[in-house]
Amino acid sequence: MTGKVRAFFEGVGSIFNMFPGPEHFEEHRLKGSPEERLAEHWRRVGGYLRSAMDGYGDAEMDQRKQGPEREESRARR
Repeated sequence: MTGKVRAFFEGVGSIFNMFPGPEHFEEHRLKGSPEERLAEHWRRVGGYLRSAMDGYGDAEMDQRKQGPEREESRARR
């Protein structure tokens, strides 16, 4: 069965399952304490900020390398 067909039948079947057991919710249960989840969230945010700042720093260095060449071409005019 393809993934879409299987997902469709699971969805239709879940309509008739009025009292699902706990095994249906295990995959959706939050893992860890609220403090651990919040700490992990901020670790990821820090990683995103770090990569953005690295990209900005690289672009700034490229801009500075091109800067003296532009100054020389302006002086020649």
